[in-house]
Amino acid sequence: MKSLAVCGFAALLLAALPALAADTDDVMRIDESYRLAKLHNDVNALRWILADEFNETNQNGNSRDKAATLELWKGFTIDSLTTDSSEVRVNGDTAVVLGTQTEDGGERMLFTRVYVKRSGAWQLLASMQFRNPHVRQGR
Repeated sequence: MKSLAVCGFAALLLAALPALAADTDDVMRIDESYRLAKLHNDVNALRWILADEFNETNQNGNSRDKAATLELWKGFTIDSLTTDSSEVRVNGDTAVVLGTQTEDGGERMLFTRVYVKRSGAWQLLASMQFRNPHVRQGR
């Protein structure tokens, strides 16, 4: 009986793996869309990506809601923004992306982003980034 229960649990776990992999891929795609939208000042894409309750805190300690973030990206420009590493952790309808990025070729940062899945689509709820204390900053 015990082995039957273990087999049943293993079957449930294996059945959930494709959905988890699909969610992970979807979150990575939306995170890349977020990077590109900032790089290209695509406010329309940001409007779709950011949840209405979105809040971010940047590397300078400035905190913005969705409206302030959209307003910022209407005029603020960056020359480059690369994701150097990232890891996705999905738990139901919530996902966290942890990673490192480089802005304008020299400002290296750590980031944490929280995504929520609503009506089948992932949206960015919160983002925090700060300068990576483990690397030398340079431009």
